[in-house]
Amino acid sequence: MKDFLKQLIFPNKCILCRTILNDQTVGHLCDACYSLVLRHDVCHKWGMPYQASENDCVYALFPYNNQYRKAVLRWKYRGIRKYAKIYANLLVNDLCFLNQINIDALVPVPLSASRQRKRGFNQALDLANEISKLTDIPVYDILKRSRNTKPQSKCSKKERLQNLKGSMSLKDKAFKEISSIALVDDIYTTGATIRECIRAIQEKQSSSKLTIYVIVVCIGV
Repeated sequence: MKDFLKQLIFPNKCILCRTILNDQTVGHLCDACYSLVLRHDVCHKWGMPYQASENDCVYALFPYNNQYRKAVLRWKYRGIRKYAKIYANLLVNDLCFLNQINIDALVPVPLSASRQRKRGFNQALDLANEISKLTDIPVYDILKRSRNTKPQSKCSKKERLQNLKGSMSLKDKAFKEISSIALVDDIYTTGATIRECIRAIQEKQSSSKLTIYVIVVCIGV
């Protein structure tokens, strides 16, 4: 009875198209949306995943448009934190992205302290933690925002690099015995945030052999 009332008042909906799901549906996607997910098994920008560099390429679930964009914004701004678990399951169990690369640690992209207080959580850290539960890859929450910045969504493409310049730093040197990491975030558009994270890591990392990958939910196309 409790589950029936919960479904009646707060029906389980597809995270993408918001269709109400029936009791027999496995997961949080309707059949139509799930079939779309299976087509997005490579980076939408370059067609294949590889090591992040000056021209970053990423492991991304979706393009940053249409229902995918709306879903990730609900996750971030409406605080629907179960989405992190759903995205992690898609990345690990459905598309098997993590089977394609060797990762020693997951490093979430940090929020500023003020934004984290306002939002109550860091969606990148939530996603990294859920991936870790499924893979046993440890989470290293070692990046921090060393100064507050204007939200990237409110900056022009030209302003984004300058806005973030020097904004990231490492809490400590924590990459001993580690040869590869994955930066984890919700959205990749211009790549400015990711490149600033990479700069901060490489500045403190004495070994040049550290391989850096990028895992996100959505990528701008």
